[in-house]
Amino acid sequence: DVEMHAIMVEFGLPYEFPDHIEAIAKQIPTAITKEEIAKRRDMRASTTFTIDPHDAKDFDDALSIEKLENGNWEVGVHIADVSHYLREGSELDKEAVKRATSVYLVDRTIPMLPEVLSNQLCSLRPKEDKLCFSAVFELDEKGHLKNEWFGRTLIHSDHRFTYEEAQEIIEGVDGPFKAEILMMDKMAKSMRERRMKKGAFDFSTEEVKFELDEDGRPIGVYLKVMKDSNKLIEDFMLLANTRVAEFIGNPKSGTPRTFVYRIHDEPDPEKIFQLHEFALRFGHKLPKPTGDNTDKLIRQLLVDSEGKQEEDLIKVMAIRSMAKAEYSTHNIGHYGLGFPFYSHFTSPIRRYPDAMAHRLLQY
Repeated sequence: DVEMHAIMVEFGLPYEFPDHIEAIAKQIPTAITKEEIAKRRDMRASTTFTIDPHDAKDFDDALSIEKLENGNWEVGVHIADVSHYLREGSELDKEAVKRATSVYLVDRTIPMLPEVLSNQLCSLRPKEDKLCFSAVFELDEKGHLKNEWFGRTLIHSDHRFTYEEAQEIIEGVDGPFKAEILMMDKMAKSMRERRMKKGAFDFSTEEVKFELDEDGRPIGVYLKVMKDSNKLIEDFMLLANTRVAEFIGNPKSGTPRTFVYRIHDEPDPEKIFQLHEFALRFGHKLPKPTGDNTDKLIRQLLVDSEGKQEEDLIKVMAIRSMAKAEYSTHNIGHYGLGFPFYSHFTSPIRRYPDAMAHRLLQY
């Protein structure tokens, strides 16, 4: 506990919210009025569910799926409408700006928003009506985009899945909404395959997590593995993030408007040369970096090292050779994901740039 507090002091992380901020948050009306419902697309009848870690306390995204008469599928990516409650320029908003994001430590979360917002009003809990900002797509069974719509909605989550529960269904176990989850998994895998063919990199590595007892003492350690259920959510969040960014920023869609993009520049040639030299020590014979073959070199290295003892180390070094992703109103695309347009839209509970994206979409 002392060590966690030392980290918080070192980085200037706030221990708790000021009393007046907590008081303001508790005064926010919880009822959804008929007037508010009338302003929104009512999607409560659509099959909707969340998929999150077993220990998640806030659910900021949900998925819905319905089969259309033409044989395609309507898939909704529903994000908690934080900007409805977080009024621009308010005291709550100023506190969120100051914090910028939620911060996750081993045994605690330092939230961007007070608990009444993050864990209650804006948490898409099952069997409750919730206000959302949604990206709704018409897709075929291979995940090809046919149509899209962005706007404010009202949803009702039918079920809360953990990643483990959704994974069991994908692997063949019976469970609620099995057909829907299997269809979304099929779409996600097709979208992922196309993304990789277009030049995206797969840097997924095993993440070490600690298991704590009720008193915060570590009692075990385990590896967090990205399985199909995790990737399903990731792929639909990527779809929403990139389509929202292109909807705003593509000159073909009209006059480009100001927006907050998540950008990722091309790697520094010197760092790519160092990566090349590092890989040679493990026997990976790669073409010499020329500046024009960076994509091919990194992709070949990831493929060559797959399944070998040095795989994770190679991935870490490849990530370190990359530029750092950042936020900007000047779009240069996202090199690592292979997207010409990309933004952060899907986590306004824990990232202020996402709340900004929601506001800018409305103008």
